[in-house]
Amino acid sequence: MKTKSLNSILNYALDGGDLSPEEGVLLLQQNEPAVREAIRETADELRRRQAGDTVTYVVNRNINFTNICEQHCSFCAFRRDGDEAGAYWLETEQILAKAADAVSRGATEICMQGGLNLSAKINDASLSYYLRLVEIIKREFPQLHLHAFSPQEVQFIAREDKISYAEVIAALRDAGVNSMPGTAAEVLDDSVRKVLCPEKIKTATWLEIVETAHQLGVPTTSTMLSGHIETAQQQMVHLERLRSLQQTAIKKGYPARFTEFILLPFVGQEAPKPLRRRVGRDQPILADSLLLTAVARIFLGNWIVNHQPSWVKLGLAGATEALRWGCNDIGGTLMEEHITTMAGAKGGTCMEPERLQQAITSRGRAYQERNTLYQAIAVKSPTRV
Repeated sequence: MKTKSLNSILNYALDGGDLSPEEGVLLLQQNEPAVREAIRETADELRRRQAGDTVTYVVNRNINFTNICEQHCSFCAFRRDGDEAGAYWLETEQILAKAADAVSRGATEICMQGGLNLSAKINDASLSYYLRLVEIIKREFPQLHLHAFSPQEVQFIAREDKISYAEVIAALRDAGVNSMPGTAAEVLDDSVRKVLCPEKIKTATWLEIVETAHQLGVPTTSTMLSGHIETAQQQMVHLERLRSLQQTAIKKGYPARFTEFILLPFVGQEAPKPLRRRVGRDQPILADSLLLTAVARIFLGNWIVNHQPSWVKLGLAGATEALRWGCNDIGGTLMEEHITTMAGAKGGTCMEPERLQQAITSRGRAYQERNTLYQAIAVKSPTRV
């Protein structure tokens, strides 16, 4: 690739143009440090124009209510069979205690997801069980934003109860679910999913459920699990599908859309051996994750403005570096994190707000607490350099 061609692509992006997937692939194939630095500078400048210089974070708590799951994804070290050692299923009192602790520590959001537990039913209805989870939290803490249940969980409920995706989403929304995690996306390419998560929903189903959520007024996040068996071409197919879905939501005037994009680099230390052997490493390669972070900003930023790294997967130092590669948000406090930690991640399970603030100011950037929908809920700090 000639330098002039690269400069043309980057200048086109800086002029507000949307790159093609093929142009994105070309950027991802660059290995020379000077070229990567040019890509980083472009992403950082677009981040400044599209999202500003203040770095946001949210005080939230994860609640993974069960790790009992019918599926066997090749990257997952979290799931268990019901009779297996380490299997758990939280009781009502445990969920309430976790929510109460979160509120006492300043949380504005509960993020709740779990395994696909075939026993999770009330009166033989899966939806009733999930609605009960919502009721448990909303009854005691109506002020909390409930960010809950992935597209995979929506499909699971619909399948078990023989109802439509729209019926599931509308019922959860009306019960108090405020937004949906855009997880279970992994890579939106069925040839990858066939190896990585063959029992999970197919690409078309994930896209259908997320679009339905947007139509029904339920915002979602968007994610990508990267750095395993996928190619640069498949990464760009994934990003193009996210961008197209966001464009559709805007064009059709849906009441909700993607709130953010989160890159989730693969952690495989405790993943099943066949995938670990195929990938050839246990921890993310930071340089590759940062380049993909930058390309995601360049490719998506006109349509999905907020970009977030994963400090759980990259470590806080890696996530802080990602603030130079296109990210305008550093994520949440989480308070507890099981899925990635059980896979062997080194980043930890909880991050105090003060540590996130210190990481942000170490980059000479101001910080601001936000809610799930990126509305400011704290006074902006002075910029520190």
